[in-house]
Amino acid sequence: MKKICLLATGGTIASKPGPDGLVPVLTGEKMIEMIPELRDLCQIDYREILQLDSSNLQPEHWQLMARQIDVYYEKYDGFVISHGTDTMAYSAAAITYMLTNLEKPVVFTGAQLPIEAAGTDGKRNLLAAFSVAVSDHFGVYLVFADKIIHGTQARKMYTENLTAFWSINRPDAGWFTDENIVVWDEIVKVKSMQPLKCQTGMDKRVCVLKIIPGIEPNLLRLIVDAGYAGIILEGFGAGGVPNDACARSLLPGLHYAQENGVVVVCTTQCVYDGAHLDRYEVGITAERMGVISGKDMTIEALVPKLMLSLLRGKDREETKKMLWNNAYGEVE
Repeated sequence: MKKICLLATGGTIASKPGPDGLVPVLTGEKMIEMIPELRDLCQIDYREILQLDSSNLQPEHWQLMARQIDVYYEKYDGFVISHGTDTMAYSAAAITYMLTNLEKPVVFTGAQLPIEAAGTDGKRNLLAAFSVAVSDHFGVYLVFADKIIHGTQARKMYTENLTAFWSINRPDAGWFTDENIVVWDEIVKVKSMQPLKCQTGMDKRVCVLKIIPGIEPNLLRLIVDAGYAGIILEGFGAGGVPNDACARSLLPGLHYAQENGVVVVCTTQCVYDGAHLDRYEVGITAERMGVISGKDMTIEALVPKLMLSLLRGKDREETKKMLWNNAYGEVE
């Protein structure tokens, strides 16, 4: 039997009704007791590292998760992280980037309904997650509603529907069948045979600004003056940034950010296909002001990747290189 470590962090899956709504209180061990099928699948150890609604989860908690995996890496064959759904895609992407040369499975999962609730999806999701964790595949995955999604590609698409997560700009890595069998849509990757590297240092001074019709250009100046080191713009369409003086051009604000050493990345508000700043004038003029294209990375992946890249990059060009190095979390 393989030995798997469950890192419990709270979330809806572990919640019970409280005086002000659902609150995570159940331990990982208590949740696993409700899934008898796991007894014959693997040996499970439990580590209660957090007990949070994931809306309260911070970058410091990503660092905690990564360090826990690093500390216990040699002891286990894989890891499952039970997590709230609201920020799970951010955490899965962050852990992907923090752990290089990862040659064991790290699997995130959670639930839309508490595990003790009628009709819960929590038991099925945990069974699927542990089934992935004992497989020969390695890397970071988010497993939900029978989908196996790469850690850098997940996005929560529904607030209540049980099929909450979709894979963005990349096919699912695989799926979990009605017969409780894991089916992969890709071959097992070749292991690098290099030691695990846990790199948790990051510059958390990153903000996301969604561009809307009528946005005031001085918002960029305010963000820069507030001390942010990185700004992610959600542009229109392929990455359109208003550039007409009569339409409240953002170009002066971008110039101000560049002068003050603030890295600006532009992505798209569209779910699929990514940003293409080299296509329209409204993207090309932004690039001339030093804006970096977010290409087809999700916001959930861009945020932690930029935080990590800002700390390591000595200037804009080096930060840009860091941002796109291993952007999809492939084993290095």
